[in-house]
Amino acid sequence: MKNKYKIIIYHILFWVAYVLLGNFLEYVNNPAKYVFGILDVFFTQFPNICTVYLCILVCNRYGNPLKPFFLILGITLAFIFSFGNWTMTSYYIRPLIVSNGPPLPPFNLIHFGAPVLWVFIRYSILGFGYYFASEGIKNQKKLRLIEKEKHEAEYAFLRAQINPHFLNNTLNFFFAKSLPLSPQLADGIMTLSEIMRYSLENDKDDHKTLIDDEITHINNVIKINQLRFNHKLQIDFKVEGNTQNVRIIPLILITVVENILKHGNCTDKDYPVKVFLNINEADGYVYLNTYNLKKKGPKELSSGIGLDNIKKRLAHHYQKNFIITITESENDYLLDLSIPLSTVSSEEKAAAKINLLEQLHLQTIKPKPFAS
Repeated sequence: MKNKYKIIIYHILFWVAYVLLGNFLEYVNNPAKYVFGILDVFFTQFPNICTVYLCILVCNRYGNPLKPFFLILGITLAFIFSFGNWTMTSYYIRPLIVSNGPPLPPFNLIHFGAPVLWVFIRYSILGFGYYFASEGIKNQKKLRLIEKEKHEAEYAFLRAQINPHFLNNTLNFFFAKSLPLSPQLADGIMTLSEIMRYSLENDKDDHKTLIDDEITHINNVIKINQLRFNHKLQIDFKVEGNTQNVRIIPLILITVVENILKHGNCTDKDYPVKVFLNINEADGYVYLNTYNLKKKGPKELSSGIGLDNIKKRLAHHYQKNFIITITESENDYLLDLSIPLSTVSSEEKAAAKINLLEQLHLQTIKPKPFAS
């Protein structure tokens, strides 16, 4: 809000300086006949100021994204308004006030319209210049913000990066120590290792993953959360359709599920969480539909990534070929997501997985009994 007021003040100061300079030059050219009058100054500059802001308005409306027809139409209407404004000011208002300059001759469309058109062109260029300058400043700010977010993300990734070999050896140790004491705990460690392995393999955003692997990952996350909450979670996760060799960008579906686990009421037996995944080969789309009650009371701390991150990644990979709809009330939350379906052959599947592991130099994490 303060920034908005600052811009208004800057505009007022600019026009005050511009008007004073114009009147000073007019006085210097003919000091004997110059008469300063507030009304004369106002009605002399008012049509020109209107022209500038009308052109800025038209450019803001139809310049980005560019709509040539409406842009030309808007500029034409701005000129018609400017012409009418100048006609009204010159022939009906200025004769009633003390003003500089000789009396105007009788109205003639050509003789009067030509100088008005020239004045319009000059001030419309000022409006266009302001628009392009402000757009350039906005784009520079966006670029700086994107660069800042990129550096922060890279720094956060470096901080969060875990040496996979260290993780593998540590989980081996925990698995071996817990197996004689609690098979359930050992099973939880095994599940955690699968979750970590999948996340580490799919930390890059430039490839797609098999939907079967994503489904396995979802089941593992649900399973480990069931261990956390002593199997009290009420989650109905169903998959329909042929999942074989279907690919999607990774960590999209699981982010939706994790969002439910963080913010949803997942323990109500009467209203269980619904997660329905449908691979529809006839439509060529993967559909995800979720329903959950909202959690009452304090919620788990969120990382701030969530759905905004999903939308950005979907837009990056699928452009406008996806649909995400969120319907929520005070008590419940529904999400519908449609993603284009793509497939991969069995040979490509095997080759892609081998290449990925080789590029990452990532050892598959499978805890084994610890040998002392």
